[in-house]
Amino acid sequence: MSGPGPVLIVGFGNPLRGDDAAGLRLIEALETAGRPAGVETLAVHQLTPELAERVAAARAVVFVDAACTEEPAALRLLEAPPFDGPPPGHHYSPASLLQLTRLTFGVLPPAWLLTLPAADFAFGAPLSPRAVGAVEAGRKLLVIWLQAWTA
Repeated sequence: MSGPGPVLIVGFGNPLRGDDAAGLRLIEALETAGRPAGVETLAVHQLTPELAERVAAARAVVFVDAACTEEPAALRLLEAPPFDGPPPGHHYSPASLLQLTRLTFGVLPPAWLLTLPAADFAFGAPLSPRAVGAVEAGRKLLVIWLQAWTA
């Protein structure tokens, strides 16, 4: 079950840690290009419990994050495993945020994780060429997915 709201795209990462900002940069790229109707974007430093209400109201959610991987940008369906103990403190993973959403609001919108390959997480570093390419590849992948999902 999902809410009647928009498709929510949440980019997260640390803008001070090089490629970790890739999710944030993808949100900026979507905003610059003009996001489609019915889509809401959000750029955050980390996933926190306060986001559960916005997730619950969404029709679907896509989390966007940098990943240490050799694989190209990839979009995969997320599962929220059954609740097995107290939720984490203040830093949530996409799956634990989905668990909290289900526990608190009784809904679980369909959710995906878009991973952007990254290589350099040094403090103060700009995005590496690899991450810059991943942001653009991820944006294109997300636009295609949005066209299909919001049609």
